[in-house]
Amino acid sequence: MADNTVTPLKVATINHGGAIDAAAEKYGIPPAEWLDLSTGINPQGYPVPKIDFAHWQRLPLASELDGLKRAAAHYYALPGPDYVVCTPGTQSLIQTIPFWLKDQTAISKVHIMGPTYGEHARCWQRAGHDCAIDETTPDKRLARATEILTSAKSGNVVILVNPNNPDGAMFPPTDIADLSRLAQQRDCWLILDEAFMDCQPDLSVCPMIEDLPRTIVLRSFGKFFGLAGARLGCAVMAIDLARDLAERVGPWAIPGPTIAIGTQAFSDRIWQEETRIRLTTDSLRLDNLIADKTALALFGGTDLFRYYHGTDCQKLAEYLAQCGILVRLFDHDREKVRFGFPGTQQDWQNLEVALTDWADIQSN
Repeated sequence: MADNTVTPLKVATINHGGAIDAAAEKYGIPPAEWLDLSTGINPQGYPVPKIDFAHWQRLPLASELDGLKRAAAHYYALPGPDYVVCTPGTQSLIQTIPFWLKDQTAISKVHIMGPTYGEHARCWQRAGHDCAIDETTPDKRLARATEILTSAKSGNVVILVNPNNPDGAMFPPTDIADLSRLAQQRDCWLILDEAFMDCQPDLSVCPMIEDLPRTIVLRSFGKFFGLAGARLGCAVMAIDLARDLAERVGPWAIPGPTIAIGTQAFSDRIWQEETRIRLTTDSLRLDNLIADKTALALFGGTDLFRYYHGTDCQKLAEYLAQCGILVRLFDHDREKVRFGFPGTQQDWQNLEVALTDWADIQSN
């Protein structure tokens, strides 16, 4: 793949991880019997507290949403809660922002720094924007984004996922802040997707947002906290923009039970720190297992997923699927595969048995 390849966009169906229903139908294995390693969702999610039945009976109160925003602001180290907008999932933000932002400013061109999460390109194109994926290798991605903004006309938008999905490439907040200031100087925008940043909170630019008025940061609740079904995402941005986006999202967007769970989870520092330690341990455990049982090499990843390279990716994924274990392949590179983490010791054992059998087959 060329370092700076610009890929024209076409509206197409995007395959995502977590498609257990499709895998169950294809391989004839009931959904409940699958080990899903195809997502980057923490398999040991935050323990859901008992929810007061009132949260199911009535609309959420404004004071409850304010409490969630305060907890989120503290968790993301923001100057205050007015810098954050809470929505029903980061995906809702990815779909809404392309329409909303063009009401705020003239947008001339959208650059998605790829390869990355496919919904960014699809949603910006759906909103009618002129956009392309600037495909780069991880080591050249930041330089390419800087090059784009240095020569950009007014109204350009650069979308950067940090850490990137799926290769895990991550850039320090000082470099991202420089990129953001360059976007401001050029009358452009930087949209930063930090959906997988929770394991390295010190590398987020969220604490700098007061000085980055042309930057919008997307954060995911469901991945690190392991509660994707709660449908909660946050956008961090300048106060005037946050106020306008909140009005666009409208009232009661977050269900009361999700507000209650999110407020508690954002505030539970002990669980967060213990979880970060466990996920780091699990990432090393998986790397060692893959290195011992396969010919794949680590190409990147985060403490929520690992990304491997090898000519056997397709065959290995097919074999694991026949064992009821789903991993993530990619259309942009057939020699890459992404693994999430098993959640229980039995899950780890099942994966190890399958990989041991694979190794035995390959050696015969």
